[in-house]
Amino acid sequence: MKNILNKLVVLLLAGFALAACTEHTEYDDTGFSAVEKLLYPSDGYALDLIEQADANLYFEWEVSKVGTPVYTVVFLDAAKKEIGRYLADNNGQKSSLKMLHSQLNAIAGDAGIEPDAAGDLYWTVSAGLGGAEQLSPAEPHKLTVKRYASIDAPYHLYVTGEGSEFGTDPAAAKQMRELGDGKFEIYTRFTGSFSFINRNAAGSKRTFGVAEGRLTEGADAAGTGDGVYRVLVDFKAGTVKMEKIESVKYHWCWTPDPDAVMEYAGNGVWKRQITWDGDNRYRFDAVIDGTDYIWGYSSSDMSDSDMPSGLTGPQYRLSMRETGNINQWDYSFKHIAVLRNVTCTIVVDCSPEAEAYYHRYEFDFAPEATPVTLISPDDNASVVLNAQAGAKLTFAWNKLPDSDPAGKLTSYTLVFYSDAALEKAVGRKEAQYNGSVDVSFSELESIADAAGIAAEGTGDLYWAVESKLLSWTALSSGRKLTVTRMKGIPTAAYITGAASEFGSGYQALKALGAGKFEIFTKLTTDAAGYNFTDGDTADARKFVVEGGAIRESDASVVSSEEAIYYILLDFGAGTAKLQKIENMRYLSPNVKTQHTEKQIKLPYQGNGIWYAAGVVPYLRDWDDDRYFFWAEVDGVKTKFGANPGMTGDLNSKPAENDSRFRVFWPIADVNGDDAGAFKMLHAYRGNDSKRVNIKLNMSPDTEHYYNYIEYLD
Repeated sequence: MKNILNKLVVLLLAGFALAACTEHTEYDDTGFSAVEKLLYPSDGYALDLIEQADANLYFEWEVSKVGTPVYTVVFLDAAKKEIGRYLADNNGQKSSLKMLHSQLNAIAGDAGIEPDAAGDLYWTVSAGLGGAEQLSPAEPHKLTVKRYASIDAPYHLYVTGEGSEFGTDPAAAKQMRELGDGKFEIYTRFTGSFSFINRNAAGSKRTFGVAEGRLTEGADAAGTGDGVYRVLVDFKAGTVKMEKIESVKYHWCWTPDPDAVMEYAGNGVWKRQITWDGDNRYRFDAVIDGTDYIWGYSSSDMSDSDMPSGLTGPQYRLSMRETGNINQWDYSFKHIAVLRNVTCTIVVDCSPEAEAYYHRYEFDFAPEATPVTLISPDDNASVVLNAQAGAKLTFAWNKLPDSDPAGKLTSYTLVFYSDAALEKAVGRKEAQYNGSVDVSFSELESIADAAGIAAEGTGDLYWAVESKLLSWTALSSGRKLTVTRMKGIPTAAYITGAASEFGSGYQALKALGAGKFEIFTKLTTDAAGYNFTDGDTADARKFVVEGGAIRESDASVVSSEEAIYYILLDFGAGTAKLQKIENMRYLSPNVKTQHTEKQIKLPYQGNGIWYAAGVVPYLRDWDDDRYFFWAEVDGVKTKFGANPGMTGDLNSKPAENDSRFRVFWPIADVNGDDAGAFKMLHAYRGNDSKRVNIKLNMSPDTEHYYNYIEYLD
């Protein structure tokens, strides 16, 4: 890869140079000549390489007598076959190259020189420009190097050899999974002698093996094995760990079958044919070097909300752990319902090509999706949208019968288009494995808007159904639906009235798009009540909320309780939500339970802002710098925090409205320490005298909700 990159850089720079010349052809000479003389190191120079980060060797040569080409140092092995190229300093413009000993050590390895041994390399220089290249006519200089004893990690590592799954042809060698930091991994079978190599192309290459768990390098380096193994090569530690996988079993949690052994199919893949009914929990059990392991889900209990909706996704990834005292149910996956009584092959895939170790299904029917026939609404049907809560339109089609396994596994998506040719999609609604799906009027309003139908106007949408079977899809024919958009969906919303914070004034709610608006605000029980409006003048339309529904009315709403509320208005759906916000406070993991008296209450200031002045956030004996906010929302403890949580130390005071301190809610992991955590200034950590001002800004006037810590000392 390094050689390829160097060549690409040479060609790219040469192209730039040529482009520059073409703009000034009457002044510049685009010709160039080869390098006539190599200067240093001299022919026959000998060097002991040392394992030191900054150890280096300079290469120098005379500049070309004609033109200003890009220079590349070309390295050759003892047979004078090219093994690598390095671009000269200053992006190839200088007639010199600073080479680290570690780079020369790798080049020497590519030339077949073993660690702690000496051998010969040769070097010369290529001059290039505009896609043309000239090697120096001077005889390449010999450079004798002695490699240091430790083994440098290659960029890639492959498995080959007579006793490997992949044979002795280097072109068929299998690339191992790269774990970083000089580590490589593979699940594979050995039946005898094997080796690791750093490249699977023709030419010189480095060869590695294993002797008593230690990594070795040399032309004859090899290892041996008899069975299926997880192999971990660690160049940094100089080790090769080979764990023998004695068995992998399909574990159906309801009635585990000790004989449900999966067949190894090669390249880190195991398979077994299954059919299940009843409880849908399962995992995989492995025996590795005599120890029992679970290959299962990442947490001990896959909740129904975490279940996959289809046959692919991150929920199918394998998490591996020792079994220990874990019971027959924990860390199990869950089959999706459509697989019940369907005979299939379950596949555990630990191949190095896979993005992550996971499992999947294979079926014995042709994986070809079938277009469906549409049922309703009829072609050329029309609908007038309104904001009535619960208003919807049902779309239906003839799904394939569940008696057909392929039909049972086919999922469906309703797709809306703005054109009759079904080329410009403007909306999608997943129907999973069902033959119909409801689309609310508010959803249709948004889809019509995306299709370019004017507000309150009439226009045409087109719809079709996409069938999906595994990775194959098919689209039905389309139908036209004429839509009249909702009348008077506000593009802005305000709150006003004596029972609001704003009296006779108007405060805009935060717009969320498609007729949705929200605000954090205080309401009182003033008998004059409050209204929502679509403008900030007296002639604006007025709305009230009754029983969770929005209704246009000149009347006012009287609050039943004085409190701070979160209010969400959805004019498209005609619904509203009011939730009471109580006891907003700042806290860190240290004081969540151990020091509840140190939870800092934030007094409400108005217009969605909570603020505490001159408070001390730390106890001397606690030094956790994470923090977030809690409040009771309709009596339920709710976390307001970052998404995702911040990591690292905060070493400088942030400006107000710094995007890192944007506030999201609710954070799902209410009681977790990391989820939703912001970071306090590191210099304040654990100090019980330094004061801060804490501001939580949930005002509709700010672009994004945020918190701001003003550091006073």
